[in-house]
Amino acid sequence: MRFVLSSKECELLLAFEQKTNLEELSGLLHKDISVLSRNLKSIAEKSELLEKRHGKWVLTAQGRALNMWTKEAIVSQQLALKHQESIKIAVTREFASRVLLPSVRSLTGGDTTSVSIIASDAGIEKYLLSGQADFGFDCGRPYSPTIAYKRLLNERFVVVAAPLFVEHHNVKKFSDLPEEDHLKFMRSEAAVWDLDTEGRNFFGTFTDIATMRDACLLGYGWMIVPFYMVKKEIAAGSLVVVLGKDFPDQKYGIWWLRERKNLVLWLDKATKWLLGQDLG
Repeated sequence: MRFVLSSKECELLLAFEQKTNLEELSGLLHKDISVLSRNLKSIAEKSELLEKRHGKWVLTAQGRALNMWTKEAIVSQQLALKHQESIKIAVTREFASRVLLPSVRSLTGGDTTSVSIIASDAGIEKYLLSGQADFGFDCGRPYSPTIAYKRLLNERFVVVAAPLFVEHHNVKKFSDLPEEDHLKFMRSEAAVWDLDTEGRNFFGTFTDIATMRDACLLGYGWMIVPFYMVKKEIAAGSLVVVLGKDFPDQKYGIWWLRERKNLVLWLDKATKWLLGQDLG
């Protein structure tokens, strides 16, 4: 399999879009008009990228589309050849501390790239839209259509409580949990988990997972969270999993602005890295 056009011909078409006048094109590329005319004719003979109108060559819609591809290819090549000195990654706080930081060097490849980590429990979308982050990791789907995303990794949710809380309320299964002691995270909706939202009273609603986890550890109530956020506590015995309620796995993925075509290599790295993680 071979390319229909050479890189030189692609560059010529890109220049021709800027300077359709052959004299101006000749000055831009420092080539004779006769040579450029033959080159354009050759492209037209083996493709539908150019056509004659009133005795002059003009780009077709297909030709303009190829020029868009050429621009993107040039940017991607420049990125591949140029060492990017810094990359900004937006993540949730818990994902940053429990998943990203322990293995961030495997994401960057161990090179000298400077990594800026923007962590927030309020979500990452605003950081991508404002240009403060290059790409990010989050669950679910973004709201803005300008953000592209790939949902890659299963995220398992569990119900947990402190051993003393379980003992005090004689909890054997999910249906034994007292409704008024449910700890809720602001970004989670009870309806997602098929809970009775009308009859359920919350002990507390929290804006960050760490504080909610502390409340759970102190025995103030039970909570529904991603397994990786309490994996250490479960292993240490300071929290226990309450069985009897299954939740559908959510999806964790990579988010980035659609217009950021120059991120192709980093997105490939991030995809491979995320697929290598374990969220439980």
